[in-house]
Amino acid sequence: KGDCVMAAVKEKICGMASAEGAGTEAEALSHADNRDRQIVKTSVVGILANVFLAAFKAVIGTISGSIAITLDAVNNLSDAASSVITIVGTKLAGRPADKKHPFGYGRIEYLSAMIISVIVFYAGITSLRESIMKIIHPEAPSYTAVALVIVAAAVLVKIILGRYVESIGHKVNSDSLVASGKDATLDSIISASTLVAAVIFIVTKVSLESWLGAI
Repeated sequence: KGDCVMAAVKEKICGMASAEGAGTEAEALSHADNRDRQIVKTSVVGILANVFLAAFKAVIGTISGSIAITLDAVNNLSDAASSVITIVGTKLAGRPADKKHPFGYGRIEYLSAMIISVIVFYAGITSLRESIMKIIHPEAPSYTAVALVIVAAAVLVKIILGRYVESIGHKVNSDSLVASGKDATLDSIISASTLVAAVIFIVTKVSLESWLGAI
């Protein structure tokens, strides 16, 4: 009888341990799913915001003949592409482990961050090249009050977007989001510099935007 009681106790303990282990695993999966959803949601916000800004800046840059604003629009498109890469990387990294990858696909997120860095670098090289061409063959821009207001609004949007994306990146431990957030913050500084250059041109008729793009 005593052996039966001991066996029953052991079975109960094993059952509790098994249930606890299953609960822990379920919580881990739920946390991972929630993390992926937050990353995707934040990246979608970044895509929509950057495409919206790129469209407006492309129109303003074309109308005003401003190389700085046009390059800023191209930069926004590269930011949108970075967000797409973040989404793809998150989806791939969330795949379960298999025989070829027994530790899972988590390293894909680091690869995504590297690709985003390459895109940012390429956008910088492109801006430098186009700016040098404008320095060699300068064209006087023509700004309007509406254009300046839109650029100023774009600066504000980029500041808010950058802080939002980077904060979520730190919260969910996503290097790709952190990199995108920092890039957006840097873009807001560049856009603000473009706005300052426009004001200087209106007041003094001295165009600095080509040199700004090169910097």
